[in-house]
Parts: sequence; C-alpha cells; structure tokens
Amino acid sequence: MKKFTFILSIILLITFNINKTTATAASLPQNFSEGFYTISDLSIMQNVMYNVQNLSPNEVFMIIFDSNKRIQQSIRFEGHSMKYVLRPMKYDYKIIIIGDGSISFSPININGR
Repeated sequence: MKKFTFILSIILLITFNINKTTATAASLPQNFSEGFYTISDLSIMQNVMYNVQNLSPNEVFMIIFDSNKRIQQSIRFEGHSMKYVLRPMKYDYKIIIIGDGSISFSPININGR
C-alpha cells in the first residue's frame, strides 16, 4: 500500500509539472511585422485582452476590423512605444499592420501571476 501511494504521488507530481510548462509557453510575447492577419494567425485567444507594443525604432500603424469591415480599433505606434491595451477580439476580426516595425502581442495577466 505504501508503494502504491508513493508511485501515485510521483505520477501526479509529474502530471502537474507538465501542464505548468505548457501554460507558461503559451503566454510568451509574439512579434509580428507588416501584413494582413487574422486572430488565428496571431495565436490570439478570443475575448482576451492583450498588450501591444512596437519594439522597433520605426513607426507602425495597426488597424483592427470586425466581420462587417468596420474599424474596431486603430493605433499609431511611435518607435519603441509604450504598451497599449487591445480590446477583446473575436475570431472573425482582421488585423492590418503597416510599417517597417515589429509589434509584440502579450496577454494581460489579470491575476497578477
């Protein structure tokens, strides 16, 4: 009985550590340059708020359209800009990035973790 409890504890420990690694890797910032993107292209989750920032010295402009081709949000980034908060988006939204810069998307951590 003691061996069974010991083996079960080790299996549970390994299982929980594997899930932690996966969750950490999914929250890494991602960088994107000029182009047309969908939410799935950017690996952005639906209805989640994200920080967006220009990491390059060049100016960048970003426009977000909904499925009805209406502008939902647009941001003009100076070089090495501060972080801006994006409104939650849906899967049918389209994003256009214009300029020679590199934009980084990172999820906003509401829980403080």
